[in-house]
Amino acid sequence: MTPLLAVEDIHTAYGLSRVLFGVSLEIAAGECVCLLGRNGVGKTTTMRSIMGLTPPSRGRVLWQGRDIAGWAPHRVARTGIGFVPEDRRIFAELTVWENLDVAGRAAGRRSRWTVEAVFELFPVLRALRDRRGGFLSGGEQQMLTIARTLMGNPDLLLLDEPSEGLAPLVVETLRVKIGELKTQGLTILLAEQGVDFSLALADRVYVLEKGAIRFSGAAAELRADKALLHRLLSF
Repeated sequence: MTPLLAVEDIHTAYGLSRVLFGVSLEIAAGECVCLLGRNGVGKTTTMRSIMGLTPPSRGRVLWQGRDIAGWAPHRVARTGIGFVPEDRRIFAELTVWENLDVAGRAAGRRSRWTVEAVFELFPVLRALRDRRGGFLSGGEQQMLTIARTLMGNPDLLLLDEPSEGLAPLVVETLRVKIGELKTQGLTILLAEQGVDFSLALADRVYVLEKGAIRFSGAAAELRADKALLHRLLSF
């Protein structure tokens, strides 16, 4: 099966500081793939390389067979890749409804995700529709960020550290909601350091260490091998 997304041997740096050293991964339509690793190993940089926010200096990013490496982020988004960044970046002065409405208008592609549809997925946002983004809790902001990205009708959803800094109950709610998106057939690439959160969702896993892939395989394989888990992901 041809991958929906294939990252081939990318090298990415911030100025003179090299971060990624030949990262390769692929994801098929309908899969949930997780990029696991400790803080600072290159997970966010991999996401940013795919989105064009920090273009790779070498390698290819193939989206539906077409090399999009180095494309501007807005152009990447319009091909059907939605990005939920680690820092959320909601519009703090706009209400929940306005955040969603702006995203829908800016998408430029017809979407099955309407404001009503994302309220069905995240009922708490319906109750908060008139509250400004800056007055939401961290978990509510994360839900809004995911909902806002869905308004662009992505074929692939990139989630960068969605559970970071959130209370355990909120993390579990997010896990359930992301699981619902997976069940609906949305393709998901998840960057996380939360092992339990990731392995509960992922079909396959790539583990990053010092900017390179050290393990790739089925999530069930990694979950079953406690020694390997400890060696790769002990903090």
